[in-house]
Amino acid sequence: MGRRAAGRQGTAAVLAVVVTTFVSTTGDAAASLALVLDAARGDQTWRVTEVFLADLLPPIFLAPAIGALVERYNARRVWLGGSLAQAALFACAAAVDGFHVRVALLALSGVLAVATGAASFALLPDISGADRIARANSWMTAAASAAALAGPGAGGAVHTALGTGWILAFDALSFLAVAGAAAFVAPTRSAPPPTGKPLHEPTRRGLRLLRRNGATGPLLPVLAATILATAVEGVAGVFYLREVTGSDSAYGLLLSAWALGSVPGALLASWNRLDGRETLLVGGGAALMGAALLAEGLIPLTGAIAVAFLAGGLGNGTHNAGVRTLVHRHVPAADHGVAWACYRVLANTCVTTGYLLGTPGVLLGARTLIVLSGAGTLLAALYAYHRLHPSRREPAGESVGTPQREPSA
Repeated sequence: MGRRAAGRQGTAAVLAVVVTTFVSTTGDAAASLALVLDAARGDQTWRVTEVFLADLLPPIFLAPAIGALVERYNARRVWLGGSLAQAALFACAAAVDGFHVRVALLALSGVLAVATGAASFALLPDISGADRIARANSWMTAAASAAALAGPGAGGAVHTALGTGWILAFDALSFLAVAGAAAFVAPTRSAPPPTGKPLHEPTRRGLRLLRRNGATGPLLPVLAATILATAVEGVAGVFYLREVTGSDSAYGLLLSAWALGSVPGALLASWNRLDGRETLLVGGGAALMGAALLAEGLIPLTGAIAVAFLAGGLGNGTHNAGVRTLVHRHVPAADHGVAWACYRVLANTCVTTGYLLGTPGVLLGARTLIVLSGAGTLLAALYAYHRLHPSRREPAGESVGTPQREPSA
């Protein structure tokens, strides 16, 4: 097979993964919103928190098992088997009526999502070709951003017309599509030989890989600050922005502005002139998000916040695509899966903390929390730039060192 034909085949395979990822992520966003709307119907407000935390806490506590699963088994089988299991979980959720049972099934799916996400992340360079990984990550991030834009609207409309069960059934079908992509386009990668090491060892090693790596290590404070800040704003902004706009519909449009900006931001990350400049995408995107949050808090005008959110979404898209390519290019290929699983655990921890701290009255008022989130993200980006500035002269291939509103990935 010629190089051009192989390139076309690789592009078609990546498109299959991107399309099925968009469909399943849209289904997840719609299902989460439907459960939140179900929870908000009663007078027990804690049920809304139950839905949010159910998707975040189990992967954190089960991190060792997830890391071991990704590292010890064939990545293609993890991706395929996990996707089929998620389809079965959502089919069961569609068939039952109990709210708490549905939330529990959502939590189980969240655990599987970390494993399947890590497996697909590890296999993506083999699917696209190592020289096209930046473009593949750009498309994957754009698909997730588009799903964040489409999912809530579709979920709200279908929930009103047909109910939660239909949305959950669609999500089950979407994971069958993901399983199909895993079965037909994912290459077979042999599982490593058993090591006999304890379950927590892969997670510890994955965290060490990220922390000690010359490219990813200095950016970890930026990643943590950015994810924490967007999560804090996600809660505090509900109260602050509804007060600024005076309208739930205007508030929804502002959230859409952020998601709308993230799609071209993700596609911008595949620009040839930015190839190999992942640290700029990650740090610059974080700085743009921090500036947007700071403007939101300092300028309580709907029009100004809309412009800031478009810019913040642009930064969000470039940041998320940059993070994916950064890990792909600076972590050894054999460790891609476990490193990504550990990053997702770090992200979930920051999101959970942000949701708790972002509740107005727990620490500070909503507007103050948003201003501090923006300022903190900007300072973290400046800190990373200061640490990485000398490393611009290092060889490009250096690897091991001597980023609801869509949270950063």
